[in-house]
Amino acid sequence: MSLFASFGIGIVFAFIFMVLIGGLFMWIAAKIARVEKSSFGRAMAAAVAAAFVEILVSFLFNLVPVLGSFFGFIVGLLAAILVIKTVFATSFGKAFLVWIFNIVAAGIGLLLAAMLMASSLLMSHGI
Repeated sequence: MSLFASFGIGIVFAFIFMVLIGGLFMWIAAKIARVEKSSFGRAMAAAVAAAFVEILVSFLFNLVPVLGSFFGFIVGLLAAILVIKTVFATSFGKAFLVWIFNIVAAGIGLLLAAMLMASSLLMSHGI
């Protein structure tokens, strides 16, 4: 397996892990924050929508030279929180708390995907 295939596998699994673990953590956060319309299905929908919106907004702002990355991050963050607020039909503060749990889950998902990518790369070279 080539280096590019290993990275491709890592990217696909990173997104899958981030959404699955993000949905689980969002559901837990929604229960902790006492969000009225908290269900696992809504949490998964919020995780998918927030990830998609955040990536899309960040990509679009990255096309702007100089400060595009910074503004893309800020606007992507706000867009993800607004998506969570809309999906759960809750306040901005509770949506922010749920988003914080989503960031923790994204870190865990990225770590798992990096370990999977590294192991597939090592296995392809017979190590």
